[in-house]
Amino acid sequence: MDVPPILLPPEHYAYPGLKGARFYIGNVAISLVASEKAGSPIDRFLESRGEGINHISLEVTDTEQDMRDLAEKGVRFTTEKPLDYSDGAVVFVHPKSMHGVQMALVQVQSDKDG
Repeated sequence: MDVPPILLPPEHYAYPGLKGARFYIGNVAISLVASEKAGSPIDRFLESRGEGINHISLEVTDTEQDMRDLAEKGVRFTTEKPLDYSDGAVVFVHPKSMHGVQMALVQVQSDKDG
């Protein structure tokens, strides 16, 4: 199976200084991300842990409601509100709330023309 990458420019990301590529295999997307900015969250991750999985993303329909629901269960987040990026909004669950695994809740922006 030949799966071509889709190159993602820095403006695609919620955090500055990142770049990467995404591969779509059926309903699954695998993203490879690198940092061009020293001290960015990805840069710190790579410095402390080396290459590997940074986070698992789940597509949701309402990040803010899901944050409230999860916070009631004791889940913490890396930011107080979802971050905007070119495809919608994203919020990261703090890895300490998920036994060391960072999760991202992604709300894809709906097509405003359609």
